This record gives sequence, structure tokens and C-alpha cells, in this order.
Amino acid sequence: MTATLDESTPVVLDVQLRSGVAGLRGLGRAGLGPVALGRTWADPGLWSRHAAAKAVIKGSAESPRHVADAVARAAGPGVPYPGEERTIDLILEAAALDERVVAPFPAAATHLLRQKSNLAALAGEAGIAVPRTRDVATAAELRSTRLRFPFAVKSDDPVGSLSATRIVESREALDAILDRLPGDEPVVLQERLGGPLLCLAMVIDRAGDVAARFQHIAHSTWPAEAGPTARAISVAPDLDLFGRITRLLRAVGYWGLVQLDFLPGRHGLALVDANPRYYPALALATACGVNLPAAWHRVVVGAPAVAPAAYRTGVHYRWLEADVVAALRGRPGRLLRRAGGPTTGAMWHAQDPTPAALLAAVAVASRATSRVRSTIASHRPHRP
Repeated sequence: MTATLDESTPVVLDVQLRSGVAGLRGLGRAGLGPVALGRTWADPGLWSRHAAAKAVIKGSAESPRHVADAVARAAGPGVPYPGEERTIDLILEAAALDERVVAPFPAAATHLLRQKSNLAALAGEAGIAVPRTRDVATAAELRSTRLRFPFAVKSDDPVGSLSATRIVESREALDAILDRLPGDEPVVLQERLGGPLLCLAMVIDRAGDVAARFQHIAHSTWPAEAGPTARAISVAPDLDLFGRITRLLRAVGYWGLVQLDFLPGRHGLALVDANPRYYPALALATACGVNLPAAWHRVVVGAPAVAPAAYRTGVHYRWLEADVVAALRGRPGRLLRRAGGPTTGAMWHAQDPTPAALLAAVAVASRATSRVRSTIASHRPHRP
């Protein structure tokens, strides 16, 4: 590289999402001058006051070559940060194409951590429980397999056809899911776990030490059965659990940001997912005084290590859109329930209102479009 690593500029992708906007705000608040890189000029993060510069990918936002070119033009050298799963692969491929693109995580370890069927073995070696796996099979194989319901089903690949975990309670429900999957797509069936979702987020440095950590408990998710955090409260870190996660990450050779989800299981808390990216409820950590995006960038560029700091507990988080949708689908109590304490939102920020307004507008428009499509489909004449 023609420039030193510490001259690399943070570049935030996925600024059409609340996760990307939250990451952009964290970097901006730390004075790191992030570049917002959008798909179109309508992406909300491009209009954030925290974006020191902004640009749009020329060409396909799904092309590693176009992403690499955009990062190099906007920042060169630049460190691109993802806000969703598919962007992780784009970043790793773009970094392999252009030395001016600096990946914010190690490629091999990141692949290991994200593969669902790998997670059980990795967790077991670190003394972490996982849900019991019922089966790992292709969609075609599951059609003829005798199964015991209910269970959770998810794509084995982090960017598979199932964008989220589904809870399946009958053969008919499973067949409806399989109808939408390629026959050769591997899926994982796991025991269904209930109870509150416990979420940990941490940044681990290249030496395997914790640079930042945060923990919250989700009181509700959306979709309710298996979805991201909709309401939550910040809690003190479980140091023993963080210690075990640190051992797992060291063993894999991972460094950077990772967010992990746990559910109560038969043998204690069970690890159900690991996400090395900005995540939807990231705004809660920032509101509590833990700037995970800034800590991540410090690790990437090799800045001096900083010990994890204490943070505010008892702060509430609310994803209002989820509660509105739940109310429209017959659960009005979720919308009416008050937090009862200091609260931060998934989108709104008084000092950065424009992205929040645009995110809300996009959410309303997408819901309206989905409803119109559903109505058209239901009135389409049946063709034998």
C-alpha cells in the first residue's frame, strides 16, 4: 500500500439501513471523519451530519469490483464496514481485488465464525452451550425426512435464501419454506429455545484482548418468534460469559467487532448466532457510552490498546417500526407499552434528524409496497 494503515479512512456501507447509520454516527462522534458510501443518493446515511464525505457506488452494489473501486475513489486507502451479512463477503472479495481496500476482519476466521454448522463445535471447545442440532441437510433431503416438530430452521450459509431464522411447528409450514428454497441449499434444524434474548457485543483486538464490550437483554423481538431486538435494556456485562467468548474468538483467530445472540437452554445460555458487522440495535450501545464502531476502527488501524470502559445500565431501546407493525398484525399492546426509563430509538437522534426521517419514510414505503404486492397476488386469477 502506498499509504500507512493508520491513514486509512473508515467507509460505511449499508447506509440505507439503521445498522449502517448507527455505525456512521459512532465513527463521526469519535471524530474519525467517516465516508458514507451508498447505493443511491436516497440512502439515509448519505444525509447524516456525521458523514465527513459521501459517495455512491458506480455500477452494481453487489459487485466486489464496483465496491472496491468506490472505496478506493472515496477514501483510498479505506476500511469499509458492513451493516448486513451479504456485505461482509463483498468487502472480503473487494479487499482481495484492491490493496487500497482494507478488510476490517481476518478472512479465514470470519468465514469460520459465520458458518452456522461450524458454530457448535467452536462454541463447545470454549465451554459455551449451543442449541441441539436436529439435522443439517439440503432442502430436497428434508422433504423426505421424518422430523419431530417444533424446531428452528436457518440457512447454513450466512447469506442463504433464508434471511432469518424461522420457527416451524408443522410439516405444512416446513414445506411452505422449502418451496422457496433451492433444492441443494443446506439448512440447519435446531431445537426451539424460548425466553429473553441476551445480546453481547464486543471488539477484540489483534492480540486477542477485549477492547470494548456491551450487553443488553431483549424484552421483545420482531418477528416475535425469532427476529432482531425490538425492545431492550442495557445490563452489566457478564464477565464470565465474555471470558468464554474471548477464548472462542482467540481460538478461531478472529479480531474486530462481533455481536452474539444467546437464548436460555437446558445447560445454560446457548449461543444461537454470531454477527461480525454493525447490528440493528447498535444505537443502544452508543447511547450508553460504548462506541463500538470507533473501537473497531482503532483495532483495524493498529491504534494503541484501550481497556473496555464501564457504561450506563438501565437504558432502554425501542424499534418503533416493529411495534407499529406488530400492532397492525393484531398485537396492539406492544405499541402501547411504555419503557419506564431513559430510552433511545433505532432511528431517531435529535442531533441527526434527517437520516431518521428518511429511514422512517423508507420503512413506510416498503410496508406499503409489500401490502400492494400481496393484494395483487391474492387477486391474481388461478391458472391450472
